[in-house]
Amino acid sequence: MARTAFKRKPTVKKPKKRTTLPTVKKVRGRCDALLTPIIKEMYPTCLLTGGPTEVAHHHVKKSKSNALRYYIPNLIPLTHAAHQALHHNEGYWCSKIVQIKGIEWWEDIEREKRRDMKCDVHYYLAEEKRLKALLDEYKKL
Repeated sequence: MARTAFKRKPTVKKPKKRTTLPTVKKVRGRCDALLTPIIKEMYPTCLLTGGPTEVAHHHVKKSKSNALRYYIPNLIPLTHAAHQALHHNEGYWCSKIVQIKGIEWWEDIEREKRRDMKCDVHYYLAEEKRLKALLDEYKKL
């Protein structure tokens, strides 16, 4: 016996699987973790002591400028000891870094600092891709 349209069981639509983006915090953390390895590859010696680079220091703090957070010229290669010394006497060491790097470098940092950024998850995903490519490029050299 054939069933009519009225006796059919209703079909249940399965919800489509939705891809969820990672949180900004997670992607930003992954991007931050890529910075020190990049700086170690690019600049193997500490700017202040000449020892092996162990950490990348943000000359302009991350909290002060999103535009400079992943801007490579803003990152200073330092040893752990030099990094500690810098944080104990920032005024002296920051002026020393500007003296070593030059006024043109400082003017470039100031120019980049004023750039407006929309720091959403898409921005951080793009930065993560760029930083991974940069690290891979330097590891091949």
